[in-house]
Amino acid sequence: MRTAIVTGSSSGVGLAVAVELASRGWQVIGLDLGDGTGLRGAAKFAGVGDTVGHLETDVTDRTQVSLSMARITASFGDRLGALVNCAEMSASGPFDELSDRALRQQFDQNLTGAMNVTRAALPSLRSTTGSRIVNLSSSAGLSGVPGMAGFSGSKWGLEGWTEAIAHELHPLGVGVALVEPPVLTSGPGGTTGGEMDQIAVADAVVAAVEGRRRLRQPVGFSARAHCAARGVVPTGLQRAIVSRSAGLEAARQPVRHDDGVVLVTGASTGFGLEVVVELARRGRRVAATMRDTSRRGKLDEALGVDGLSERVEILEMDVTDPGSIYDVFTAVDRWEHVAGEKGRLVGVVNNAGVRAVGAFEEIPPAAVEHMMEVNLFGTMAVTRAALSRMRSHGGRIVFVSSSSALVGEPTWAAYAATKWAVEGWAESLAFETAPHGIGLVLVEPGAYATGLNRAGTSFGSEDGPYHLVNEAMAEADRRQLERGGDPVDVARVVAAAFDSRRLPIRRPVGRDARLRWLTRGVVPQGVQRWVRDRTLGLQ
Repeated sequence: MRTAIVTGSSSGVGLAVAVELASRGWQVIGLDLGDGTGLRGAAKFAGVGDTVGHLETDVTDRTQVSLSMARITASFGDRLGALVNCAEMSASGPFDELSDRALRQQFDQNLTGAMNVTRAALPSLRSTTGSRIVNLSSSAGLSGVPGMAGFSGSKWGLEGWTEAIAHELHPLGVGVALVEPPVLTSGPGGTTGGEMDQIAVADAVVAAVEGRRRLRQPVGFSARAHCAARGVVPTGLQRAIVSRSAGLEAARQPVRHDDGVVLVTGASTGFGLEVVVELARRGRRVAATMRDTSRRGKLDEALGVDGLSERVEILEMDVTDPGSIYDVFTAVDRWEHVAGEKGRLVGVVNNAGVRAVGAFEEIPPAAVEHMMEVNLFGTMAVTRAALSRMRSHGGRIVFVSSSSALVGEPTWAAYAATKWAVEGWAESLAFETAPHGIGLVLVEPGAYATGLNRAGTSFGSEDGPYHLVNEAMAEADRRQLERGGDPVDVARVVAAAFDSRRLPIRRPVGRDARLRWLTRGVVPQGVQRWVRDRTLGLQ
């Protein structure tokens, strides 16, 4: 008998999927925070009570997940035919009004939970011919949704991570799919609209487990429309259509300030350093922040060459430390009190970031968690602090994203998850900031030689199941970096966002980024995989 794990199985889509799989001859184990009463009752009513089990498990807790997986292996062996990640939660409302706890819970449940269970299940999935992973996503993972920035960001992260691991696992015989049901219509007061047809969604999930082989499987007209528009219909046009249909407050042109302070995170090296210099060169006052000001030497030297030091204040800020963020923004408040409009905050560049690359299963969980804290939650925390100070007069916020947020690549799954999550969150947040004249821009650089690529950020085992793809991608990444341009090119695009009248939400930078931009949502995943495998010599 084939064995399947279904998370979020106590209610909703997860329960329906568990019962339907059992009725088709699967042995199903449900993982959920509940006591399993609902699942066992539904299974008994459907006449499949003997083939449905339940383990009380918090999927956001790696230890609990590992213990549950050990119990499953002990009971049913190390063969696993399917993993269905249905556990999810959503919280609607303006970003400013959501607590940090509510925001994190969505990412922990919808993204990190799926990662935890998948990591634990992969050894058993790899040992089973024709095994499948199906992740329950949403149309909110395809385009931004007003009033649901956290939920949308978590589902975008799930989409990017899933797309990347699909490429990693394909040579090992593990199939991967995303099922994308429609999200409830969102209006000024939160989510409204009809109930999602959970049976239709469950049927699509079961079909993905047993037959359909496409990566993306939208459910319903609305989701199919979002999927078709992805990468084809400009984001600005999509946002205008959604705003009009939802009756949202009219957007204002993003305010362009000639004076004021622009705050830059991660300014000690790489893009951040070049952005600070470029902004100062253009006459901007800059608050350059870095985690450790003892590493300011390169920035001081670059500023001194052009005589720009007086325009830049260097501050210590760790984007993962709320107290550190508070101290910096308190200093920014003092500048406005002393200097008026010349000292007020008019822009932010969220640049601080770290990377961890390699096959997802072989990246230490602690490295993934640190990357989430810096790249995702740190960006959100800084943006939250900035919005309250910019809402009265408008301005611009730039997110230094990545071309990895355009296409999921093997060995970049965990990094892609953080960047896709930022993009989905920012695209949804733009609905809320536009009426206040605050424009958001995602700058998506391709391969550039910066401090992000330092030693100790690549992981993998020479005798592991992923060694071929790890070696091929490492060589491909090395060649791309050799062909990469000057980081100053990225800095100029970032700086131009504070001067331009027209403000597109996305700006890919570099030949490889533009190529990924052109293929996003247009070239089928199978074709992309075939081209990539041929290029990497994996066929």
